[in-house]
Amino acid sequence: MTIRDAKQAIIAAIEPIYDNREAVNIATLLLEELTGFSKMNQFLQKQSLISEEIVNKLTQSITRLSKGEPIQYIIGKAWFMELAFVVNSHTLIPRPETEELVNTLIKYLKANNYKNVQILEIGSGSGCIPIAIAKYYPNAIITSVDISPDALEVAKINAHQNGVIINWKQLNFLDSTEWEKLGLFDIIISNPPYIRKTEAASMHTNVLAFEPHTALFVEDNDPLIFYKAIHDFCKSHLNKNGAIFLEINEGLGKETAELFKHNYQVEIKNDMQGKERMIMAYQF
Repeated sequence: MTIRDAKQAIIAAIEPIYDNREAVNIATLLLEELTGFSKMNQFLQKQSLISEEIVNKLTQSITRLSKGEPIQYIIGKAWFMELAFVVNSHTLIPRPETEELVNTLIKYLKANNYKNVQILEIGSGSGCIPIAIAKYYPNAIITSVDISPDALEVAKINAHQNGVIINWKQLNFLDSTEWEKLGLFDIIISNPPYIRKTEAASMHTNVLAFEPHTALFVEDNDPLIFYKAIHDFCKSHLNKNGAIFLEINEGLGKETAELFKHNYQVEIKNDMQGKERMIMAYQF
C-alpha cells in the first residue's frame, strides 16, 4: 500500500461522517502520526510504500475513525494555541473558540501589565487553558481545579511537557464548602459545562459518543448552574478590581450576563463564527 492509497482509504471510510475537507485533514494528520511524513512529504512521497506494521495500525485506526472516534483520541494528542496536549476520554478536545477566550485574557493581562497576577481556572480538563496562559504570560500564578482525578493526571502530564508550573487542585466547585481550599484571585477564567441536554440531538456523534459528558452537559432546568456558582464564589474570592473571563452557551448570553449586572462592567463577545461565546465581567 502506498501513501496515496492509505490516504484514499481513510477518506473513503470517514466521508459518511465528515465533509471532504475535514476528512482530508484527518487523513493527513493520521498519516503524519503513523509515518512521520509531513503534509508536504505525503504529497511528494505519495507513491512510497508503507510497512506492514503501519498498514496494521492504519487498519485499526480506520475502524475507530469510522465509528466516529475523534482523531485526537486515536493519536492521543491535540493542539491548542500552537502547543501540543495529551488528550484522552477523560478530557475534552480543545476547541478554537476556547483559544479566543484565552487570547482575550492574555491581551488584557498585557495591556494592564499585570505582575504576579493570581489566576483561577475552573474545569482543568486537559489543562490547555491554564498551561497556555502560563506559557504566553509567565508573570501569572495559576491555580486550576477539576472534579476529575483522571483529568488532572492528564493535565499534570501536559504541564510538565510544556514546561510550566500550575497549582492543580481536585475539588467539586459546585460544593461551596470546598471553596475554603482556595484563596483570593485577580482573574477567574472558565469554560464550564454549558450545553443543555436537549441540545445534544444536534451534536456530532464524535462528541456525544466519546467526549466526557460531565464536562459538556448541564440539566435543562438549571443551565447556568456553574455560572451562578462562579458569581457567588467571586463575592468572597475575587480581589478588588478583578475580572472574570467565561466561555458561554451561544443561546444564553443575555441570561449569563444578567448574573453579573451588579458590581461589574459586562461585555459579551462573539466568536469567529459570529456567535455569542464569551463574557468578560470587570469589577468596579
